[in-house]
Amino acid sequence: MSSALQQKLLQIPEDSMEHIQKRYGYDERKMNEAVDILEEWLKKQNHFVKKDFPRKYLEMSILGSKCSIERTKSRLEKLFTLRSVLPKFYGFEDIRKDFENLFFCSTLIVLPKLIDYHRILFLKSIGNEFFDKIPYLDYYKLIIAYIDYLKMYDCADGYIIIVDYRDISIMNLLARLNPVELKEFTTIILEGYGLRIKGIHILTPSKTIDAFLKIVKPLFSPKVASRFQVHETLESLHQVISQEILPKELEGMDRSLKEIQEDWIDLLSSKESSEYFCEMKKAQVNEAYRVREMKNEDMGLPGTFRTLSVD
Repeated sequence: MSSALQQKLLQIPEDSMEHIQKRYGYDERKMNEAVDILEEWLKKQNHFVKKDFPRKYLEMSILGSKCSIERTKSRLEKLFTLRSVLPKFYGFEDIRKDFENLFFCSTLIVLPKLIDYHRILFLKSIGNEFFDKIPYLDYYKLIIAYIDYLKMYDCADGYIIIVDYRDISIMNLLARLNPVELKEFTTIILEGYGLRIKGIHILTPSKTIDAFLKIVKPLFSPKVASRFQVHETLESLHQVISQEILPKELEGMDRSLKEIQEDWIDLLSSKESSEYFCEMKKAQVNEAYRVREMKNEDMGLPGTFRTLSVD
């Protein structure tokens, strides 16, 4: 069932891997050689708690680093270290149960179809009684669960984020926002996972969104910050995102948000997915065996990892 559901939710063109590899001057032979080099390097990292990873996971790590082996090594080092010192972002066991309340007030899904080999992450929140009770940390944790899953099972050359804020108060968002926690989250997904964001599209008619962006944009690199775009109407969004891949609620041609989210909950809660998440949580570091002390500045955070407070 998981395999069929996965194919339904992640519709990947047959030429995706070949196309993305070619974009960065790689082919199947070069990729196999790169993975071999990475596997040997992992074995020699005494401070890594987990050293064995599926080749597909390593392939996607290399692609995410534009086929630079050295950049891939640096990203894995950062990811495993961040997972060790910021465990609160990985505090989930059962997707269905742990995020039950979030699913009552929000839709957080990955859309099934690619657009120019880019995957779309979609978030829609409804300002009901549940929304005010859901900590932002829950959203961050669920997004990280998606990214972890996609790193193993997807084949995309970057990500586009669509956020639908038409039904909530932007002032409420601002009041509850914790910039420090948001910075930690963005560090994990950008510096650790190496998420390559091609665009962030926010759907809202509210003028208060400008105040929200003044706080959020500085947490990203200038390149990513320049990729924020606000849409007051669906028509504006349709000018940059094809209706063919959007759900019905966005006047698209794909299935409804509810249908897609229910399938994702089933897939991420499956025995296979739960075992995968559990195994990946082992990908941490033991600082006692690290040759060189890693500083938080290396991750874009203040202090050193041995003294970082994560309360």
